[in-house]
Amino acid sequence: MRGEMATTAERDYSHRTTVQKLAVKPAERLEVSGDIGATLRKELREVLGRGFIKSGKLDGAIALVESIDDAKGLLARYRPRLLDTGYIWLVTWKRGHDAYVDQMKLVPCGKELGLIDNKTCSIDSERSGIRFVVPRALRGKTQD
Repeated sequence: MRGEMATTAERDYSHRTTVQKLAVKPAERLEVSGDIGATLRKELREVLGRGFIKSGKLDGAIALVESIDDAKGLLARYRPRLLDTGYIWLVTWKRGHDAYVDQMKLVPCGKELGLIDNKTCSIDSERSGIRFVVPRALRGKTQD
């Protein structure tokens, strides 16, 4: 019984802001792409204490994707710039939107580039995100 209750209990993240759920920290080098929502853009700038970047190494990237091809293109563009400890959040529209993408179909796109998915979260009422990172075992090794 005890184990059963532990697996069915859900975590309550309602007290955390979206930026906290995304684990964005002050002064990170972050690139943002697409319609992630005006509120989230504003909150990200406030936490970063700086604007978004368009070139150079990345601590992180947050980008809206509306198709598998979008995801492949963005992951391929960001991966060479991503620090080993960095992250890429792919934001998708939630079920019911015309441009909805099943996030589980994005997982193989990341794996092709040596990235793993390790977290999902709700961004707002219309969008959710899936995070890709470099596996610990590959950190410090060059990506071919």
